[in-house]
Amino acid sequence: MRAWVEIDTENLRHNIREIQKRAEGFGVWGVIKANAYGLGVLPVAKILAEEGIHYFAVASLEEAKEVRNANITGEILILGSLFHDEILEAESLDFHINVSCREELEWIAKNAPKTKIHLKIDTGMTRLGFSYQEGMEVIEFAKKLSLNITGVFSHFSDADGNSQEAKEYTQKQIERFLPYATREDIPYRHIFNSGALIQYTDQKIGNMVRAGICLYGILGSTPIPSFKNVVTLKTKVLFKKTVTEETYVSYGRLCKLEKGETYVTLPIGYADGVKKYLANGGKVEILGEACPIIGAICMDMMMVKIPENLVNKIEIGTEVSVFNNDIIRRNNISETCTWDMFTGLGRRVQRIYK
Repeated sequence: MRAWVEIDTENLRHNIREIQKRAEGFGVWGVIKANAYGLGVLPVAKILAEEGIHYFAVASLEEAKEVRNANITGEILILGSLFHDEILEAESLDFHINVSCREELEWIAKNAPKTKIHLKIDTGMTRLGFSYQEGMEVIEFAKKLSLNITGVFSHFSDADGNSQEAKEYTQKQIERFLPYATREDIPYRHIFNSGALIQYTDQKIGNMVRAGICLYGILGSTPIPSFKNVVTLKTKVLFKKTVTEETYVSYGRLCKLEKGETYVTLPIGYADGVKKYLANGGKVEILGEACPIIGAICMDMMMVKIPENLVNKIEIGTEVSVFNNDIIRRNNISETCTWDMFTGLGRRVQRIYK
C-alpha cells in the first residue's frame, strides 16, 4: 500500500462510551455525514449501533439511503434541506428531514403530509432556518397544517472556540434556543454538537445531542481529554537522497536544501488529502521523531527533511505517520481543520479498520 488510514475501532468504541457519559439523560444522534467524515459510513454506523446508538444524522437523501440500504436500523435525520422530489422519497422511506421555510411547510402539507419534520431554528449560525424570533409562531403554523413535527433544532457556529467572544456568542445561542428546548410536545429537541458537548457539558438543553467529529477524539486541532486517537494516516518512504550541492525542493522553489542534507520522498500528496498548507511548518513522524515537510506538497508526492540522527536508520519502505491527533496538535498551524483533513482523504487512500 502506498498510503492508508488506520481506524482504531476499539478506540472509537471507547470514545462513543465517553460521549454517552457526557450525554447522560439525553439521546445521541451519531453524525455520520460525508462518509462518516471520510472514514467509512457503514463501518462507523455499525459500531455506533453496536454501542447502543440508534439515531443517525446525515447531510443528504443519498447518504440516508446508503445507511438504510445497509440494514442499519434506527432513525435517520437528513440535516440538509431537500428539494421537492427528494421530500417525497424521504417521506416514503420514513426519514426525518430539516425544514427551514414556510413555503416548504405548505408544500409538504399538500404533498407529503406524513413526513417527519425537524424545524430548523437559526440562533446565530445564519445558514438555514427560521429566525429564533419567529420560530414559536412557525410551530403553531405547522400544527394548524396538521404536519408531523417530530423535532426542533439549531446549530452552534463557534462552540468549539476558546476565545471570550466565542464563549459569549455560544451562551447567546443557548439562551435563544432554550424556549424551544423545553417544548415537550415536540419529541426531538437538539442544539448541542461536538463542540458544545465537550465544552459545555453541564449546560445541555433539549433532550438530544449530536456527536460528530468528537467520535474521533479531537476537536478543532486539540485532542479531547479522556478520549482516544482513532485516525492515523500513514505512508512509506519511497525515495531517499543526500544532496551533493545546494538545491531547491519541489514546485515554486519554496525551500532550499544545503549540501549534505538528506530528504525522503513520500508517495502521498494533496490528492490523497494532505493539505498544501501543511508545507508551511507541518511535520510528519518517522521512527518516533518529528520531521519537517519541505517544499510545496505535490498532487501525488511530498518531501520531508531527515535529521542527521535518523539518516542511517531510515530506508525505502520505512513507515511514516502523516497525521494523527497528536501530530495535528503539534503542528499548530492556524489553517488546520480536522474536519477538512478527515473528509479530504482521497479515494486511493485505503481505509484499514483495526
